[in-house]
Amino acid sequence: MAFDKKYSFINEDRGVTSKALKYLAVALSCCSVFIFLNCGNQESSQPNDRTSQIQPLTKYWEKAIPNQEIPENLESLSASECGECHEEIYREWQQSNHAIALQDPQFQAEWAKDDSLWVCLNCHTPLQNQQEFIILGKRGGDYFQPAQQANPHFDPELQAESITCAVCHVRDGAVIGTRGDLEEAPHKVRKDPRFLSREFCLTCHNITDVLTPTLVCSFQSGDEWATSPYPAAGQDCISCHMPVIHRPLVSGGTARQTRRHTWVGSAIPKFPGEDDIVEGYKSGLDVVVHSSPEMLTAGDSSFLTVSVTNQRAGHFLPTGDPEYFLTVDLRLTDKQGNTVIDTTFRVGQEWEWWPEVRKLGDNRLKPLEQRNYTLAVETPQVEENFYWEVIITYHRMTVENAALMNLLGKYPIAAIIYQRKLRVRGGTDKVL
Repeated sequence: MAFDKKYSFINEDRGVTSKALKYLAVALSCCSVFIFLNCGNQESSQPNDRTSQIQPLTKYWEKAIPNQEIPENLESLSASECGECHEEIYREWQQSNHAIALQDPQFQAEWAKDDSLWVCLNCHTPLQNQQEFIILGKRGGDYFQPAQQANPHFDPELQAESITCAVCHVRDGAVIGTRGDLEEAPHKVRKDPRFLSREFCLTCHNITDVLTPTLVCSFQSGDEWATSPYPAAGQDCISCHMPVIHRPLVSGGTARQTRRHTWVGSAIPKFPGEDDIVEGYKSGLDVVVHSSPEMLTAGDSSFLTVSVTNQRAGHFLPTGDPEYFLTVDLRLTDKQGNTVIDTTFRVGQEWEWWPEVRKLGDNRLKPLEQRNYTLAVETPQVEENFYWEVIITYHRMTVENAALMNLLGKYPIAAIIYQRKLRVRGGTDKVL
């Protein structure tokens, strides 16, 4: 996405830049003039400089989760301490996107465009304990002019854990669990459904806000789910992204019903060298391939049709980041692998980011929606073998955007989620 670098008030050391000092000097000068004039006119109005007016934070995503105290008998809020007992859950969390939400190269590249805007941290490091500053409000309602103060509880090591265990599981000196008080637990355990439900997931996965004319936050997975058939069926985010598993909650404990903590999303790995398809990924798409005719002669018309259905996702496909998109590639190749004819269908959102953000289109697959894509061709030479190929790819961003952010070749931006090849000469089609 494109961002407007209109302001530059905070440098890498979180100090005030010379530009900010100039603004501050001008502001102080204006205040001095106002005080001098007001001495002779008691009925003078209040200053009308909007930047001097601090607007309170009113939207829930503008506020971090308040600083939390360490529960009794624990030494820290760190996930690694949780992992001393909850070993298997800790390993799952380590493999998840939650564990690297702050370090994710795409987030870092996007964030750097915008002077590390503070509000982004409320989803990528949601605990106030993870944030160096407490934001009190916005001067003149401007996100780039926060009123802030140092956070005495800031924990840089906890910050590095991104969306860590305590984000969901620690409140008011207790560990939030699904069962409440447990005599065998070494720490206080409390049951509070608010923090272990889909509503808590949606505090980050269902946000739409216009921060500036060229900066929009648009994540609507929750709204997409709400209009689907799945709420009536009693299925939500947790049903798919935290599947049930029967195992001990702690090492050596009694096996019982728990949930996985991997939160598998797209098929695209986060770092080079990882598997093309991340562990636990299951595509929401069902794919059926049809081709015709069974027998070919020169000049025959032949076609390949691919039916794709959003069979398992409770939201649109793709969802989340508006830059995500799918491509359905259909092609006819000769026996040497040379392409005779091909076509590509794109499934996703289209946005214009400059000079003002606006959504241009959206052809994503709704839950349970089926769509057909077809490639038709006149067979050139029946004496040769020909092959239909189908490739469906999940894209995190375009090649152009990856290059602009200096991520090309350093960060996986796509993964093939379906691939099939069929022979189309001589009798019934054969899958290779």
